[in-house]
Order: sequence, then C-alpha cells, then structure tokens
Amino acid sequence: MPKALTLLTPARFDQGLTYSDFLAGAKVNRDKFEHNYNHPVLTQDDLSFFRQVGSLPNGPRKLMVIAEDWCGDVYRELPTAVRIAEAGGMELRIFRRDENPDIMDEFVSNNGKSRAIPVFVFYTDDLSHIAHFTERSESAHRGLAIAMDEARVKLRLPPSATFGNLQDPERQ
Repeated sequence: MPKALTLLTPARFDQGLTYSDFLAGAKVNRDKFEHNYNHPVLTQDDLSFFRQVGSLPNGPRKLMVIAEDWCGDVYRELPTAVRIAEAGGMELRIFRRDENPDIMDEFVSNNGKSRAIPVFVFYTDDLSHIAHFTERSESAHRGLAIAMDEARVKLRLPPSATFGNLQDPERQ
C-alpha cells in the first residue's frame, strides 16, 4: 500500500480524464484501445461479481487510473478496467503519468525505481484507499526476466543488456 494517500482529493479526482476524453486525446494506439474494449475478456460471472462488490457499503465507487496511450500494458488492460468500472457503477478517472508525477510517485514500483503503468486504484466514495495494482503481476515480471535472460544468451548480449540500454539494431 502507498505510504500516504494525500494527493487525490475529490477536486483533484474530478480533474482526471474520462475514458472518452482519454481516447480523444490519444496520439497512438486508439485502434487497440477500441478493439480491446469491444472484445472484452470479462465473463458474465466477472461482471456480476463487480456489480455485487460495487453495491457493498464502503465498496469501490471510484477508480483512478494512471496511464499513457503509448504503453502496451495500458492499451491491453485499461479497456478491461473500464468494463469493471461500468459494471460496478464506479466513477473512473484517468491521469496521464507524465503530466501527474506527484500522483505517480505515490505508486512507484520496483523498490521506488519505476514509474510503471498502468496503475489502478480503487477507492470508496470518500476516497479511502481499498486496493491497487500496478503494471504487471509478480509472475509476469518473473516470466519477462526469464525471457530477457534467454534472449541475452541466444543473442550473446552482456548480462547488463536491457531494452532500455541497447541501441538499434541490437534492441530489435
């Protein structure tokens, strides 16, 4: 759980983008967002669960998302979160990571080194924190680390090679 949840006031929450506003401002991947929204992965049982949870006293009423349109994890996961919010009757607001570093810094991952997105934060109506998750699960991170190790061996790259520090054509 974040150390302090002081930045998101009701007024600040209201400043976030709706999903339609986020899409309208998307410079890339709009087609992927629309495809993933129009081909939901949630079952009727999933939607029923979120309807039920949304009706509980002190259940989730607000969903804050930190995102950017260029991120693959965002265009894969945000449309599902929108469906969850719709089913649960939650108000959803999206904050662009790069325009809201103060909010993002409450949810850094990787021992405070990464501003990983997306971030999904569920709140009660009065903005009491219920739960949040960031980017990928631990198992997905482990799988990515294994794939990176295998790629380094196969491509004879140094152990320090990452997507972030390789130059083209090695990055490809």
